[in-house]
Amino acid sequence: MFKSRYQEAYDAIAPSPELVADVMARAVGEGKGKRAAIKFRKNRFARRAALTAAAVLVCFAAAVPVCAARVPAFYRIVEFLSPALADKLVPIEESSTSQGITMQVEAVHLMGNEADIIISLRDAAGSGQDLVNGEMDLYDSYGLSDYMNDSVIGGCRFLTYDETEDKAFFQVMVQSDKAYQSGKLKFRVRSVLCGKYKETRDVDLSGTVYEADTKLVSLSGSGGLMREEELPVSLQETTGTPDDPRPGVKVLDGIKAADCAADGFTVTGIAYMDGALRVQMCMGDNWKSDRNVELFLRDADGGERYSDRSVSWHEAVGDTSYQFYEFWYLEEIESIADYSMYGIFHESGEMVEGDWNVTFRLQKD
Repeated sequence: MFKSRYQEAYDAIAPSPELVADVMARAVGEGKGKRAAIKFRKNRFARRAALTAAAVLVCFAAAVPVCAARVPAFYRIVEFLSPALADKLVPIEESSTSQGITMQVEAVHLMGNEADIIISLRDAAGSGQDLVNGEMDLYDSYGLSDYMNDSVIGGCRFLTYDETEDKAFFQVMVQSDKAYQSGKLKFRVRSVLCGKYKETRDVDLSGTVYEADTKLVSLSGSGGLMREEELPVSLQETTGTPDDPRPGVKVLDGIKAADCAADGFTVTGIAYMDGALRVQMCMGDNWKSDRNVELFLRDADGGERYSDRSVSWHEAVGDTSYQFYEFWYLEEIESIADYSMYGIFHESGEMVEGDWNVTFRLQKD
C-alpha cells in the first residue's frame, strides 16, 4: 500500500483545512455560511492535490458544454478544479455496477504516464440500498491500464457528495511506468468504504508516565515535518536486517495488541521521556476498514499543534492484524498538567468488496 510513501510529503505541503473547505463550499453551491465536507487522504500525490485544491476558481462553460448540460453535478465538480486541468478533461459516460453500487467514469485526462480521472459512485437503480449517502473512500483498490501497462502508484481524494444526483465524486491520480495509450483504457475498483464519519474526543494526559519500557518494532510507515537527524537518539530509526529490511524504532511497550479493540481506537501508552511526549494508539484491524486520528497538543496559552513526527507498525494476534501509531511531540514540558490533548477520530463505516470495471476509448468531440 502506498499510504505511508507520501505521508511526509503531504504533511509538509497540504493546504489549510480552511482553504479547502472554502473551495468546496464554492464548488457545490451551498450558499453563504455553508461549507462542504472534504477530507484529504494523507500520503497520496500531495503536491498535485494541494495545487489543484488551491487553484483559482473560474467559470468555463465552453470547456465541457455537453457534459455540463447532461450532468449538472459533474459541472459543479470540474468548476472548482484548476482551469488548465478542466479544459483538458474528456467527458466519459461509461459505468459499471457491482454490489448495488454503480461506478461511472465521468472524465479523464492523460499526460504521458500520468492520468487524472474523475469518477462517481451512486446507489444502483432498484437496489433498495442507501450505501452512497456521504463521504466515502476507494480504499487504495483502484487502477488504470491500457492493456500494455498498468498503474503502479496513485492517489485518490474524495471531492463531495451531491445529494440531488445522489453521487459521491472522487479525483483519482495514477501513474504507470510508460505513457498511457488512449485507444483502449480500463479503470477498475475492487472495494469502497461507505459511511465514513469523524468525531472530536479529548485524550486524557493525566496518566502520563516519565519512565517506560520500550520495544523494537519494524515500521510500516513514518512521517512528519521533523527530520530523522533532528530527533533524540532514542527516537531515531535503526537499519533493517537481511530477513526484514524494514527500518525499526523503539516504541513504548504499552497495552498489548490482544487487549486492544479490533474495531475501534485504544490509547495504549503515554510517556514523556527524552524531551518528547509520546502518545501511542492502536487503530484496531485496519485491513478492511480505515481508522486514523489527528492528535493536537494544546498548551496553557491555548496554542495547538500537531505532532512533530509519527511512526506506524502492525502487530498480529492470530488472524487479526492490529495497526499502531505513536505520535511524538518534541517540547520542553515542566508540568503535563499545563497541557491538554484532543483528537479528530476518523472511522470508516461498511467495506463493500465488488468488481467495478469500465472500459473506454478516449476520444474528444
